[in-house]
Amino acid sequence: MYHHINHATMVTLLEEARIPFLREPFEDVIDDIGLLIHEVNILYKGQLRLRDSPLQVTMWTKRVRAVDFTIGYEVRSVNAAPDSKPAVIAETQLATVHIKEQRLQRLSPAQQEYLRRWLR
Repeated sequence: MYHHINHATMVTLLEEARIPFLREPFEDVIDDIGLLIHEVNILYKGQLRLRDSPLQVTMWTKRVRAVDFTIGYEVRSVNAAPDSKPAVIAETQLATVHIKEQRLQRLSPAQQEYLRRWLR
């Protein structure tokens, strides 16, 4: 209606970017380990209109702890200059959970290593 990308759509776009980013460290344990969203923060620094699509989502790891980690995001139009200010700055904190036992699960050394590779 307002010709811009709304908040619910932005949350979905972040999720769609996050899934392939996290596939490598978690695909072997997908039946046993789940990732639960603990917190999502989104700052809108500028409007993204529908005509700004497609969008580019730049991602990195902000923090890695024993059972959780935080992913950072910058979102801008793919047509925007690479050094332009992002229209959206966001972060998502995720916790690892053992699905069958319904308890927090420590990140494996390989998962921690992968996430730390992208620390910024």
